[in-house]
Amino acid sequence: MYDVRLTEEQIAFRDLARDFAQNEIKDKALELDKKPTWEERVPWDLLKKGSQLGFRTFCLSEENGGAGVTDHLTSCLIGEELGAGDIGTAYYFMLPARRARDWYELRMTPEQRAYFLPKFLNDDTYFTTVAIHEPDTDLGFDYYTETPPDAQFRTRAVEQKDGSWIINGAKNYQTIGYVAKMLVVMAQTESGPQAFMVEGDTPGLVRRPMSKIGRRVGDNAEIFFDNVKVPKGRILAPNPPRGDLGCTLEIAAMTLGVGRAAFEETLKYTKERRAGGKFLIQHQGVALKLSEMAMKIETSRAIIHKACFMKDNPGAIADGGIEDAPFEHIAGAYTGQAMAEICTEAVELWGGAGVMQGTHIEKYVRDSIVQRHISFPFPARFKIMEHYAEFKRKKNPLLGNGS
Repeated sequence: MYDVRLTEEQIAFRDLARDFAQNEIKDKALELDKKPTWEERVPWDLLKKGSQLGFRTFCLSEENGGAGVTDHLTSCLIGEELGAGDIGTAYYFMLPARRARDWYELRMTPEQRAYFLPKFLNDDTYFTTVAIHEPDTDLGFDYYTETPPDAQFRTRAVEQKDGSWIINGAKNYQTIGYVAKMLVVMAQTESGPQAFMVEGDTPGLVRRPMSKIGRRVGDNAEIFFDNVKVPKGRILAPNPPRGDLGCTLEIAAMTLGVGRAAFEETLKYTKERRAGGKFLIQHQGVALKLSEMAMKIETSRAIIHKACFMKDNPGAIADGGIEDAPFEHIAGAYTGQAMAEICTEAVELWGGAGVMQGTHIEKYVRDSIVQRHISFPFPARFKIMEHYAEFKRKKNPLLGNGS
């Protein structure tokens, strides 16, 4: 049964994340955001502390060194809190944590797991990423259009006589792409696209950091493969046929955290700032804006949590308990737009103080711009409408279906 009440365990995880985010991440991230170079902005101390608290490994089963949190709702509760502290820092934890369960427990062979899992568990700075997006490949999402049968990645992997592979090509915009110690790289082979597990220190692997307008405490990178040799047995199996994989909802939850933080900061400001002989919050116009912000936050959270329930309980649709709908895409698209709107509305209430560099609210605006983009506003909406139009592709688009 769908229940909005949290369990004691979920509350404990949420509160642990909230304490870490508010007392350790929030102000430190604001200072790091001001640093001029990417290297100075990596929050190494926070990443080590958060890893020790379990935020990088919590989705793994207890026997594999994690906390056994497999459900998306608990993940999203943690993601929202970490995102409210700093969205860039949150990414370092949430994506590797969610993928850890998907990769190490559901897709790796026993031999692959025996090699990679100890590395992941024993190194507090062992972060992972996917390398899918390419700079010159037209693999975008076309509405109501069949995926071309000849769609291919330009990044190529060629098998060698000894069973190893040589990869050549380029990827860009990859989140955690610069510091990742293991990359799952989508590359084209003679038999089709495959996911290769590439270690970050492999010769021929070159990475360049990319600086963004927001989410600056967190890296994105261009990645180049120049005759990168991958040993035999390093192909990751495809996703199993189950609906509880992926990080879309966790990204939406982190984005929700940004909007919530902007609302909370603004609510506090309007209670302290006076204009026209009374506090800002006592003005009707301000109250209307704040109420709109609150409604968007609660709506986003409700959609995310319902989408989590559907991913964690796929049988709810099969038995007719809940109508079939693209909840995951709705949650991502709506939250990305709504939180960007909240941050823009918040700055208006701050007046001139809101656009001064070095303030939390100014940072939230920039972070929300990046998150609105990363919610894939157009492709997500196209997928929503294709669901209701009952349009089914014979071949899935290459982007968004690898890892």
